[in-house]
Amino acid sequence: MEGRFTTEYLKQLHRIFFVSREIDRLEREFIKQGIAHFHVSGAGHESTALLNEFLQDDDWLHLHYRDKALMLARGMPIREFFSSLLATASSHSAGRQMSAHLSSRALNITSIVGPVGNNALHAAGVAASLKHRPGMPIAICCVGDGTTQQGEFVEAVAEAVRGQYPVVFVIEDNSFSISTRTSKQTFFDLPGGPAPSFYGVEIIRTDGDDLRASREAFHKAVRHSRNNRTPSIVLLNVERLSDHTNADDQKTYRTLLEIEAGSSRDPLPNLRAMLQKAGIDADALLKIEQELTAEVQAEAALARKEDAPTVEPDAKAPYPASFDEKTEYRGNEKASTLTMREALNAVLDKQLAANADVVLFGQDIEDPKGDVFGVTRGLSTKYPDRVRNAALSESTIVGTAVGRALAGQRPVAFLQFADFLPLAYNQIVSEMGSMFWRTGGAWEAPVILMVSCGGYKPGLGPFHAQSFEGMLAHTPGIDVVMPSSAGDAAGLLNAAFESRRPTVFLYPKAVLNNSDGRTSEDLDKHFVHPGLSRHVARGRDITLVSYGNTVSLCANAASAFEAQGFSVEVIDLRSISPWDEKEVLASARRTRRLIVVHEDNRTVGMGAEIIATVTEKTDVPVVVRRLARSDAHIPFNFRNQLETLPSYRKLVDLMAEVLECEVTWHEEDDSGPTAAIKAIGSGPADENVLVTDLFVKPGDKIEVGQLVAVVEATKASVEICANIGGVVQEVFAKVGDQIATDSPLLTVDANRDLSEQNFALASEIQNKFVLRRLKSHVIPALRRHSSNFSEVVINGIGFATGARRVTNEEIIHNWPNRRADEILALTGIKSRFWVGPEEGTLSLATKAARDLLRQNKMSIHDIDLVIAATGTPDIATPSLASRVAVAVAEDGVRPSLAAYDMGAACSGYLYALQQAYDFIAQQSDAKVLIITSEVLSPLLDMNDFSTAILFGDAATASLVTSRDMARNPLFTASRPIVSGRPEPGDLLYVPLPDDGVIAMNGRSVFTEAVHSMTRSIENACVDAGIELANLDLLVPHQANQRIIDTIAKRSGRPALSVIETYGNTSSSSIPLAMLHVASERSEPMNLGLVAFGGGMTAGAAIVRTVK
Repeated sequence: MEGRFTTEYLKQLHRIFFVSREIDRLEREFIKQGIAHFHVSGAGHESTALLNEFLQDDDWLHLHYRDKALMLARGMPIREFFSSLLATASSHSAGRQMSAHLSSRALNITSIVGPVGNNALHAAGVAASLKHRPGMPIAICCVGDGTTQQGEFVEAVAEAVRGQYPVVFVIEDNSFSISTRTSKQTFFDLPGGPAPSFYGVEIIRTDGDDLRASREAFHKAVRHSRNNRTPSIVLLNVERLSDHTNADDQKTYRTLLEIEAGSSRDPLPNLRAMLQKAGIDADALLKIEQELTAEVQAEAALARKEDAPTVEPDAKAPYPASFDEKTEYRGNEKASTLTMREALNAVLDKQLAANADVVLFGQDIEDPKGDVFGVTRGLSTKYPDRVRNAALSESTIVGTAVGRALAGQRPVAFLQFADFLPLAYNQIVSEMGSMFWRTGGAWEAPVILMVSCGGYKPGLGPFHAQSFEGMLAHTPGIDVVMPSSAGDAAGLLNAAFESRRPTVFLYPKAVLNNSDGRTSEDLDKHFVHPGLSRHVARGRDITLVSYGNTVSLCANAASAFEAQGFSVEVIDLRSISPWDEKEVLASARRTRRLIVVHEDNRTVGMGAEIIATVTEKTDVPVVVRRLARSDAHIPFNFRNQLETLPSYRKLVDLMAEVLECEVTWHEEDDSGPTAAIKAIGSGPADENVLVTDLFVKPGDKIEVGQLVAVVEATKASVEICANIGGVVQEVFAKVGDQIATDSPLLTVDANRDLSEQNFALASEIQNKFVLRRLKSHVIPALRRHSSNFSEVVINGIGFATGARRVTNEEIIHNWPNRRADEILALTGIKSRFWVGPEEGTLSLATKAARDLLRQNKMSIHDIDLVIAATGTPDIATPSLASRVAVAVAEDGVRPSLAAYDMGAACSGYLYALQQAYDFIAQQSDAKVLIITSEVLSPLLDMNDFSTAILFGDAATASLVTSRDMARNPLFTASRPIVSGRPEPGDLLYVPLPDDGVIAMNGRSVFTEAVHSMTRSIENACVDAGIELANLDLLVPHQANQRIIDTIAKRSGRPALSVIETYGNTSSSSIPLAMLHVASERSEPMNLGLVAFGGGMTAGAAIVRTVK
């Protein structure tokens, strides 16, 4: 080894040592000049650079903040140190990390940690992933002597030894932990003297100022770890030749004599002496150092010219582009067989099979136990090398998972209970959550942390029943999800794998084996986008927001209130960070009553966050309440547990309060009670048990503690003993039957009150209740029509036409003596659309409504009122409006809204627009869907030339809101005026389907139409305060071209005609024409809408295009 110290080698070392020292010098100068604000020196620690000689490109480095020289030796650019010092946009972290905490993805130098010791667990995790890689790469972990007292470091060494992982731990011992002396206070320097080993690993000792000895020590350690694939420890004694940082003054705790004595251990003068001995004289060395100084100064000058960074408010990586193409799928309800536990197990199985980088580890996850709840059952048998039990240490589990993720694996780490999350919180908040953000996206830690959570099960207590989602949601940089059903669990887990965002996946153990909420076996298709909620129920009177265990409470309460005339909306957030702010706000605006229900404790919980957001961002008053666990721990006594957590009874009482109702409970009669003795398993993972013995029959008298049955559970036979005395009434199983755990095995006519027998409660008893309204629960109008309310907004128009385009040339065959151009001359029509065999009023209306909702990125559940104007209804009841509302509800949930039809013939759109206007004037945040749908072709008399050539089939859908609620504004509209001169059908008659044909007195209709529309548009102008001459364009009902031309002539204003394409589509003609204006004209315009229809009806409105 001595021969390796050639002149060239010494010159290389000198360059690294001197540049490192010069960087230190300039950093201190910048501090003095106020250009920089934080500096950590590497002076005295430069000998770590000797490590690099023995490293490969595929080795991984987890470094100490004083390792400037080693980073330079590895290839870190000089400028990077100054970019980091000055926190520029070009720095490795875009100015986010403290200046000494560098990283380089290209060089496998991971992000230097803030909480010292965290990197040791990362190194152990990286080494675990490197263990069997080709080329025998290793991990290097450098820490200070003070850091060795951190639990994270001790655990990391223990984990490396337990797994025999190839990692070299380098302890840079400068005898100080800032000002605290570490002599005789570490595992390697014990009160009784130096330790030879730690956890059975030899401690290789060397002095950093002895370059030859240090090089030999590093060589020995690296060779051992690389060849044997096991850990090594190097203790490098060094001198800290500077203050701890620029904010420290070591003279306050070290004597000047000690500081001066320490300078004799400076490795740089020793290296200069070695160079001079090798033939480099002092002048040559001075010239080399002057050139290096100039090089460092030049790089620093370039760094000073770099741009300042911008603030990044989000600590999370964006979701992949593939998410934009995915639609939610929660399973096939008709083939739902898998519980949440089975679905999670199957998704993990599929991910393991599809990706060799997926690894699972945690406590008790290997077979035969397969996790305490059975979530991983069978997986370690199938994938023995990638599903492994972990050490009994939550910080080790999460810390090594971060390391594995950094090295490219896809770790799924398991914590048995959420109650143990605090033991791993350091790694979650400091590493999982910050890695992407603090490295400017260069590094990511896509760990999926699966944690059982929550209460509502007997046998739990203060350290087995918490959920901690509030604490997790407060942690930047991680996704937090908590499903309540198997379909959501599978979809969210698939999304977590695909998102590559660190995710804490909380699964409520109380619902793992629920028979309700099962999903289908096509798990590859399951997908739920994090941050999007699910509507369990739709309603108008009150909104309940929850997730996890409390969803079923809300669903049950909603059903009970629905039965008593209330309409309750239930939102399952599913995802806590991010959470579906948009949908919750929209629902709160609709119902104006909101209760958030969660089992985490009340103070600074998700309920507070959601309610604060609603209070800040809604423009209408909302009554808000929280129902959460009190700020107390969860007791072991199950009755007390239910009293501590949100309960069905508490929720019902709170809902009654918010809805201003009096609630009367029907309590169960305890006299002569009938109680059930339920099947039990050997543990929480048991879903079903096999009955092997029964020792009682109906009529038998039993006592408390008497053996009544034996069942075979997953891991053992279980004796079931009576928990209540009395007479057996009914037995629900026989020997050989499979029976679900927690289901009744038999019932007993108890011989005294249940309360006297300390009856074991297994779930909350949800008694019946009666509500009495103290006030009307209908939402009061919050914004009345006032003088300054003058217009509404039309936000987009959807449309649909019949599938068949019928030209004049095609239709003229019915009249041999007529010509196609004659039809054009008489009517202005070239073609019209007629429905095909499978089309009708409903299908066209549904298609148009879907088109509109898609344009506005809305669902029917966002709508408050649906008005359908049609002169051709296919049935009388239900209304067309109601059927369309149900048809466009893509989630299959019946909407809760007002919906009705109106018949005003060709004036229908303007009649509906007036009603929408008045509705919004009373409820300014309302959204109204106006539908027009006319299918006239089946009603035509093909022998009647005057009518058969006119009519076409079309539907439209318009979204009408106030200006404040506008989403996709096309037009603003003043309030329409409507009028009429009723007649019995002598002028125009449109029958019901299969009840005749259309009949029209064309000459009389023409006269009435021209007269009525002229008068209507004049009145509308007066009402809107606009001169007729200031209308840019008339948009009349497209009856025929002669009427359109006459109206234009009489008013003196140009009139739009689109009749040549569509024919007369009755109430759909005006919105079709408006759509043409919106698509063809960009300049602001005043339009006059005017219509005339059978009945006779008339209407007009002034609208303005929105640029």
